[in-house]
Amino acid sequence: MSKYLFDNLNYLKTFKNDSSTAIVTDVDGTISEIVPTPDEAMVTESMQNALIKLYEKFQLVAVVSGRSVLNAREMVGVEGLLYVGNHGMEFLKNNHLSMDPQVEKYLPQIKKTGKKIKEGDLSRINGLIFEDKGICYSIHYRCSHSPENVREKILNTLQKDPECKNLNISEGRRLVELKPPVNCDKGTILNGIIDQYNLKKIIYLGDDITDSDAFNKLKELENEGKIEGAGILVRSSEIPSYVKKHSSFFVNDVDEVLKFFQWLLN
Repeated sequence: MSKYLFDNLNYLKTFKNDSSTAIVTDVDGTISEIVPTPDEAMVTESMQNALIKLYEKFQLVAVVSGRSVLNAREMVGVEGLLYVGNHGMEFLKNNHLSMDPQVEKYLPQIKKTGKKIKEGDLSRINGLIFEDKGICYSIHYRCSHSPENVREKILNTLQKDPECKNLNISEGRRLVELKPPVNCDKGTILNGIIDQYNLKKIIYLGDDITDSDAFNKLKELENEGKIEGAGILVRSSEIPSYVKKHSSFFVNDVDEVLKFFQWLLN
């Protein structure tokens, strides 16, 4: 069962005192507050300063986001970090942008299907936000009048649409997303980062359903004796209870993430 982080900081001292530690973090809901629309979200100056200092102290700081990688980079606003966007399908490091080669053939279909969905029956639902992220297409229902009912309508619409048959449909916090059907999640991405940078100590922070894959991968690799890992969940009433079981520790909000970063730097 996940433990409250600030009652268990002794377990994290081995990470704090080792410069080879890697910090891998989600963005929305983890280092920035959840807000009604994606465009309103921001990373505070205090959080940016903490990320800069973490980058200076530790081997790697990586940002893994469901946003497009360029959008994530613009929002976080810190040079030198490894940025991973669209749930691991694109990367940005030292201004070099790369994309998972498997996804390119699906880009026209994602764009076409997203446009069709936006102009169809769902367009009559007030409060929906349609977001073309290039590789993925998101439908945000946070601002709708009855979020759970709207969620069901979105899922039913996508599942019945023949254009969506060979695409993946996934969910996040108050959003439904169309994605290319490739084997790519935050667990596989975390595993790839660990291999690429030969990491042995990893702290992963996240707040969403998609982060459970990363938490599970950390535990799997730790049980195999390959790494030391700490998965930290930013708790929310919006995520299913099973996600809370997959992390090692939890904090209550973004402010406590910043407090933890400051502890690592102290």
